[in-house]
Amino acid sequence: MDDSIYFHHLQVSSKDCTKLKTIKLPNLLDHMQEAAWSNATKLGFSTIDLMENNITWVMNRMRLEIIRLPKHKEKIKVETWPADMDKYFTKRDFRVWSLDGDLLVEATSNWLVMDINQRKLIAIPEYIKEANFVVDRNNVAPIFDKVKYDTNRTQRSRDIQVSWFDIDINDHVNNIKYYQWVLDSLGGEYLDNHSLRKIDITFKHEGKYGDAFVSKTYFDQESNTWLHALDHSQTGVSHVIAKSWFE
Repeated sequence: MDDSIYFHHLQVSSKDCTKLKTIKLPNLLDHMQEAAWSNATKLGFSTIDLMENNITWVMNRMRLEIIRLPKHKEKIKVETWPADMDKYFTKRDFRVWSLDGDLLVEATSNWLVMDINQRKLIAIPEYIKEANFVVDRNNVAPIFDKVKYDTNRTQRSRDIQVSWFDIDINDHVNNIKYYQWVLDSLGGEYLDNHSLRKIDITFKHEGKYGDAFVSKTYFDQESNTWLHALDHSQTGVSHVIAKSWFE
């Protein structure tokens, strides 16, 4: 198979960047998902392809590690491929490279299939499994451990209201917004003075237009990490649980 289907090339634009002239995490993730969309389309199993059968892909979890964030005007390439599959999950890996061949970002993610009409998760259909598009490109280590949040330890919180512009092609909150909302709870001063090195995030429930959430966080000194939760304001149910590492 043509190796080029696994790569997406781009240049970091000014609108992608923070005042530090490095790419914003949500913008980086947006480029990574565009790369995934392109790869899935070429393989014949994009979201649009699945929608013809009233099903769609939804991300369940991602663990991302940052060696260095791409800079303003830097040309980079995103590598992505389907790395594994079982009855319910398919694993998609990512690497972001400089044009000099330096590894900048590495990530692994788990995806499930949702029945659009019933809004429930289902087993991966046989016709997808039989396509046999899983490849090994020095795959990223899979995720095994679980992230837990102790609501009694919350130190910071921020209210979130879901906007119409937060809703994606699957008619729910795009997962990229959740990264922004959980990290927003740390505040601008902290984000100005610390660099994100790793984030592990689990998406537990859909967010819909009009939903309200509370983004909560606390610092765990034992693990030297921030723990995050995005709880529905009315039900109190956690829609997202995450853990982040900064330096």
